[in-house]
This record gives sequence, structure tokens and C-alpha cells, in this order.
Amino acid sequence: MRTQMATEAGRTTAPSEDRALVGPNLLAVLDGVTAKPETGCEHGVGWFADQLAAELLRFAHLGPAPALTEAIKQAAELHSGTCDLDHPGSPSVAIAMVQIKDDVLRYLVLGDATVVVDTKRELHVVSDTQTNRTAGAKPSDVEHALTGEIPVQDVRRVAVLSDGAARAVDLFGLFDWPKALELMAANGPDDLIRKMRQVEKEDVKAVEWPRTKVSDDATVVYLER
Repeated sequence: MRTQMATEAGRTTAPSEDRALVGPNLLAVLDGVTAKPETGCEHGVGWFADQLAAELLRFAHLGPAPALTEAIKQAAELHSGTCDLDHPGSPSVAIAMVQIKDDVLRYLVLGDATVVVDTKRELHVVSDTQTNRTAGAKPSDVEHALTGEIPVQDVRRVAVLSDGAARAVDLFGLFDWPKALELMAANGPDDLIRKMRQVEKEDVKAVEWPRTKVSDDATVVYLER
């Protein structure tokens, strides 16, 4: 299997709040939710994304949902004594995960991140763009995740994307998902981000493609068998 990763901050004036994981059996993208003016937390969204990512790697031997549940518990413990974790603005992330284990690919999506799995028979595109559900301080958040599994022998390609990268297809319509996967297979995931940034630069006032962020943090993890 060949795995590639590309990430780029949406602004040069602020660090990206996306995080990407590539472990022995786990691929994941975490997309930090833009912080509200009041969060009840003395840490930033980037800090929370870092802690949750580290805990996910620690529990990668579990299935995606149990791993995320345990990671949320442990990340919460790291700042439960200093922060109000019940505050509605407490740091959180949208997350997309893929685990390959025991000849099965298992995926989990919580929030507006995206998993795309290209199989010998069909294309699976999984995202939860219609809700504000994210992974925050409560393990119960995982109950709302979209999950599924596919036999590894059927899998050809996989892409895991933050919404800032998925907008190349979902918002701008530069190509459909099969063509996006072909692009990444030929030129790498960084080419998808590069082509999307060009469109953003041509519409800096967000007129042709209305959006709340002219340019968002963008991250892609791509796997090819």
C-alpha cells in the first residue's frame, strides 16, 4: 500500500488547525472547529487537536469508535482541572478515520470531514455536512458518528479529507470524486489542494462560490493499494 499526505493552512497569518494521522493501521484527519469568542478553555483548538490525535494513535489497536471514545476521555482528562468542559464553546474537531485491520477497512466520520473509499464495485463517500456534530469533551459524541466497514480485498483507493480540502469537489465542483481520486493517484493529494487554492484566489470575495471562509485549512490523506 502507498500512503501520501498533504496539508496547507488556509491563511498565512495563522497556523492550521487540521491534523493528519498516518499510523500502522490508522489514517485520520482532524479538523479543528473555529473557536468561539468564549470557550471556557484556556487552551486553543490546535492544542486540543494535538492531544486528541496523540490519544487516537495510542488506542489505534481498538476499532474506530472505541478508539475515538477512549481518546476523547483521555484528552478531556488533560484539561478537566483547568477548563470548563461543559461550556458549549469548548474545543472540538470534525474527524474522519479509516482503520485497516483483520482484512477489513473500517471507517468513522463525525462532522463535516469526509472519507472516500473506491472499491471494485462502487464509490463510498461518507460525510456529515448537515449537522454541527463534532468530537469534543464528551465520549457520548461518538454515538453520532457515521460508521461502516468494507472488505479490504475490494478496496482500490481511499481518501480522508478535511472539509477545507473536500470543497474542491463539494463546493467548487472542479471534478467529481472519481476524477479527484485519479488526480491524486497521478499527481498526489497536494495537486488537489493546489488546484483548489487557485480557484479561491480567483474568487477572493466569495461571490461566485459563497462561503464563510474564503480559504480554509485543507488536509488530505490518500491511500492506494
